[in-house]
Amino acid sequence: CGSPPPISGSPRKMLAAYALQFAGAAAFSAPLNVAQGPARASLSMGDPQDPKAFPVKNVWTTVCSAKDLKPSSLKAAFGAGQDILIATDKSGKVFAAANVCPHIGTPLDQGTVEDGAIVCPLHRSAFDLRTGKLVGPWCPAPPLIGPLTGKLKSPRELKTFQVRTQGGNVQVLLDVNAKKRFDANYWRGILDAQGKVDGGYY
Repeated sequence: CGSPPPISGSPRKMLAAYALQFAGAAAFSAPLNVAQGPARASLSMGDPQDPKAFPVKNVWTTVCSAKDLKPSSLKAAFGAGQDILIATDKSGKVFAAANVCPHIGTPLDQGTVEDGAIVCPLHRSAFDLRTGKLVGPWCPAPPLIGPLTGKLKSPRELKTFQVRTQGGNVQVLLDVNAKKRFDANYWRGILDAQGKVDGGYY
């Protein structure tokens, strides 16, 4: 698809038209921390699904091969519609977490494992491999800039998952309905901004 046609008219009309174009693009852009999947054929703006239709359903999900892992390493993986981080400590023990820094969404697989913690590659926040709790200062690097950007969000933990090695594969206990529930909430939110999700208006 090409660029939208030029907009002409009075300055007020032009500003309104550009605002509509921007809002439309923003509404249909997937958030950084959610993996983009296939088109949602079953979910339309006119027929929003109730998030309650997708209860929590935890399933052991294979995300990678154990032979691909090395001690003190980080590996990006994918399972149940979610971006997963597989980490190992210096002894080779396996851990799993969300592959997104809770600060501004930086992929953590580009970071490092240091002293039993996952270290974000951007602002050097460190999270305990086992618990996901913040270890040390929030956004300590680079000097001045890191602490300043840290004020965008208050310090928070990294989401972790149960993990096991089964038959040479790494399996993570994941909620297989999490993405469907997120999608349902997302589209209901879009509709709610225009009117009631049941088709009515306020």
